[in-house]
Amino acid sequence: KKILGGSINIVFYDCTTLYFEVDQEDDLRKTGFSKEGKHQNPQIVLGLLVGLDGYPLAYEIFEGNKFEGHTMIPVIETFRKKYNLPAPIVVADSGLLSKSNIKELLDNGYEFILGARLKSSGTNQKNKVLALELENGESVSVDWEENLRMVVSYSEQRAKKDKINREKGLKKLEKQLATGKLNKTHINNRGYNKYLKM
Repeated sequence: KKILGGSINIVFYDCTTLYFEVDQEDDLRKTGFSKEGKHQNPQIVLGLLVGLDGYPLAYEIFEGNKFEGHTMIPVIETFRKKYNLPAPIVVADSGLLSKSNIKELLDNGYEFILGARLKSSGTNQKNKVLALELENGESVSVDWEENLRMVVSYSEQRAKKDKINREKGLKKLEKQLATGKLNKTHINNRGYNKYLKM
């Protein structure tokens, strides 16, 4: 509290995975979804809670096959109880956006800001956002669902970056297709593959 100015009223939470160069799983190191692409290696899931300016507050280690969405509430609740703190505002990315996390945050008296993916939203919600026609740097708050608000922002710079990445991904797939290294058995509907016409 002394380092952070006497109070901890906002916390940021995220997860990562750490893999091990071992063949066998144990009670903690288990194969699961690897953020490093090492799906065959046993790993652990690390949940980290930080304060303003990235000051580390708490961490927990979980089994490598644990879904990251189930790690946030236990870490925050343990930290709060250990230091007898009021409920802080919780900020987390879209990987932690789930109906159960939102319900638990609300049930435990938290205010929160969670990143969201438009592509995971319903058609009506997508249409509502796409109809906004925002200018560069503009943000608006819209009613979303069940007393939640969605803050929508638009950045020309981010739009250009995303367009370049989509085009690079598409060119890479087209190059693999031309060399015969890619065929329909390799194609799924994830990432840029869905834009490829064979």
